Amino acid sequence: MIRKQEKELAQLAESWGLDYQVVKVKSELIRALKGHCQKEKISQRQLASMVPGLSQDRVSKIFTGQVGHMSIDKLVEIHSALKLKVFVKAGRSWI
Repeated sequence: MIRKQEKELAQLAESWGLDYQVVKVKSELIRALKGHCQKEKISQRQLASMVPGLSQDRVSKIFTGQVGHMSIDKLVEIHSALKLKVFVKAGRSWI
């Protein structure tokens, strides 16, 4: 199942003209954000109010995977507003 998801992400990255690793990192950050917000019952509007310059519309786009122009920096900033830690691990992986 994980292999299939990775292939789908790779295809998505290619169709958007983005690097696979960038799309993968964004997807993992979004998954963590969504999970935290669901667990803590934080609405999109509440989340938007916690981050300067973030609108509820933009949060909706993030949560539906429309992140082509959303930077990893902004996603990390959103994590920080929620007091969530972000860890980055570099290494070799093959699709």
